[in-house]
Amino acid sequence: MISDNRLSRRKKMKKYPKVSVVLSTVRPDDLTSILSQIKLQTLKSFELAIGLHGIQLNAKHKLLIGELNKRDIKVKVEKYPETSTLGFILTDLAGKTSGDFVAKMDDDDYYGPEHLRDLVDAIVDKSADAVGRAMNYVYLEPLDLTVRRFGVQGTQAVEIWSDWVCGGTILVSRSAGESAGWFGNGTTAVDRYILGRITENGGKIWRTFGAGYIYKRSFTFHTYVTNYSKYLKNANQQVVGLWQDRVFGTQ
Repeated sequence: MISDNRLSRRKKMKKYPKVSVVLSTVRPDDLTSILSQIKLQTLKSFELAIGLHGIQLNAKHKLLIGELNKRDIKVKVEKYPETSTLGFILTDLAGKTSGDFVAKMDDDDYYGPEHLRDLVDAIVDKSADAVGRAMNYVYLEPLDLTVRRFGVQGTQAVEIWSDWVCGGTILVSRSAGESAGWFGNGTTAVDRYILGRITENGGKIWRTFGAGYIYKRSFTFHTYVTNYSKYLKNANQQVVGLWQDRVFGTQ
């Protein structure tokens, strides 16, 4: 199904639109990880806006940013004080980008090489205002376990119109993002904010397949602390450790 959708959509793509990516980060190690993943994206050219939330670039970050620039990924870095909210940072970054479409990526999740290109293919093919992935793969860090979840309902359902997609995979048209007020100014629920406003404005959101993205859950000061049983319940498959497969770029 994945390869069929990908092939069908890419056959229709005559020219890729201009894409921007916004990324807010508070952890130097996670910034290193996500920059390494972004470098492997098969989308040939795009813009990356990084919001440093109370941290500084280190030598490894600068090296990776230099490599991104060499492969036609224009990188801009903005610094924000620790007092800034996540919503403010993402909204400010989005407003400073120039792409026809804007993607949000989270520094602690895992993205396969085809991630951005898949989303652009889907949003153009469906003429959607926004697209994102289903939550089919979740890495539970404290348990060191990856679960695979598929179903015809709920967050696992794929290739459907919906009012929800994984927040770390949101790709939105500039017009829909601007009309929504981007990610608001809040400390949390920034994904819910933009998706909710798009829906309220009559926009259409398409949820595509989840393969190519692993949602990471961990106990940290900045993420939502949840009961992991909801991810383990009705899991189709469990794998010890981080799922190793080229579709996720983890091999």
